[in-house]
Amino acid sequence: MEDSLKKRYAVKLVANFLNGIIGVLIIAIVPKALGPIAYGQFSYLQQFFTQIIGFLDMGSSIAFFTKLSAKSNRKELITFYFIYAFMLLILIFLFIFFIDIFDYTKAILPDIPNQYIYFGLMFGFFTWFTQIYIKISDAYALTVSVELIKIIHKIFSLFLLLFFVYGITFDLTTYFYFHYISIFSLLVIISFLFWKKKIFSKNLLTLKLEFKKLTNEFIKFCSPLVVYSTVSIIVGLFDIWLIQKMGGSTQTGFYGLAYSIAAMCFLFTGAMTPIIMREFSKSFEQKDFENMKKLFSRYVPMLYSIAAFFGVFISLQAENLLSILTDEKFKDALWVVVIMAFYPIHQTYGQLSSSIFYATEQTKLYRNIGLVSMAIGMIFSIIFIYFLDLGAMGLAMKMILGQFIGVNIQLYFNSKFLNLNISYFLKHQIYSILFFLFFALVSQSLAPVTQKPIFDFLVSGFIYFISVIIVSYLYPNIFSVSKNEINTFLMKFKKR
Repeated sequence: MEDSLKKRYAVKLVANFLNGIIGVLIIAIVPKALGPIAYGQFSYLQQFFTQIIGFLDMGSSIAFFTKLSAKSNRKELITFYFIYAFMLLILIFLFIFFIDIFDYTKAILPDIPNQYIYFGLMFGFFTWFTQIYIKISDAYALTVSVELIKIIHKIFSLFLLLFFVYGITFDLTTYFYFHYISIFSLLVIISFLFWKKKIFSKNLLTLKLEFKKLTNEFIKFCSPLVVYSTVSIIVGLFDIWLIQKMGGSTQTGFYGLAYSIAAMCFLFTGAMTPIIMREFSKSFEQKDFENMKKLFSRYVPMLYSIAAFFGVFISLQAENLLSILTDEKFKDALWVVVIMAFYPIHQTYGQLSSSIFYATEQTKLYRNIGLVSMAIGMIFSIIFIYFLDLGAMGLAMKMILGQFIGVNIQLYFNSKFLNLNISYFLKHQIYSILFFLFFALVSQSLAPVTQKPIFDFLVSGFIYFISVIIVSYLYPNIFSVSKNEINTFLMKFKKR
């Protein structure tokens, strides 16, 4: 029997929380050890190959996950997709090889030494491939086992990083080697689990694949996303290229740091995305639209508020956070972090809302919405980065505004599809932000101001947390729960 949705989410949430703590430690170690330029080069390569692989993916990984979630006995999907992944790797190698031969690397990858390009390629591919493994585990409801493995693995990886930073000469090359060891070891361990659970077997190599049928099936799902993926890579590469060209590796490093800090907020809500997508896929397969409606109404406002809880506080505490995690070389990243901290709030909406489009195979509509929002976002990029020369702060502003517009267009169509009242979701977006902003400002004003940033941050955070908990009990709708549910939870917690 598979674990319940609540149990899978709870374990994934705990795992993400611990990953968040370890992520904070990594942010506190790596940028200072590498410096803004080297860290900016790593961030650029990471963003560049994420965009390239995202383009070649073309939504196929979502199609793979959706179809495997709906019918887990379709093992041929795993064999087929692994072949596709191998072909994808060859295509990326050929692309980099040819731009290197024709001497376009300086134009496409400015301020990046050639020796790091292939390192970045392998890192980008295997980071993506690891997510395929996670999708397989979620599709088979092995979330609990895999997340426990990831927790233990992440702890050992942290000790390995500490050895690399303080035990040997640490530079960008060494940092890539650390990632390779970490990623490959995780893939080997999860592969062993899949073998034990009979997900992987010798049969995967001997299955008679109906390539034409499977290809047509994926093409039908992904074809509307080809244009979307093409435009997405153009916009994504244009953004990071423009900031690298206008501001250099230092500005890219500021953006990479701010994005990493903001991503920590998404750890708490991102845990639910693959689980919800699986449930949407199963419900749609069974034509259970009432359950889809219930899940969307319940979890989207709840997870939005959780993201807002963290995002608003981090935005107001950006100065203390930078003092804790970095040094003087990153002080100019302050406003980038202040703005970027709001990105995960609507990213939560985007992830969960897009799950409906993928689960119901409305990829054509998803593409059209994406094209409109990307066109608007590109205008913002040109204005903020090129004309106003705001560098990393300009890109952060573009990300926030573009995300907000795109997410609410998605919300309109999903509300219509599920027959939900959109006004509730729009009002909730506004008053929940104001709610957390008020208590974040109160906690900041009540906390004593000292010369110790970590003390100020923790005290302010404690006041903020207690204030929100108390008031949320009186007005639980902020988290899309009722008083009865809170009381029931407290009674169960007390008994345990």
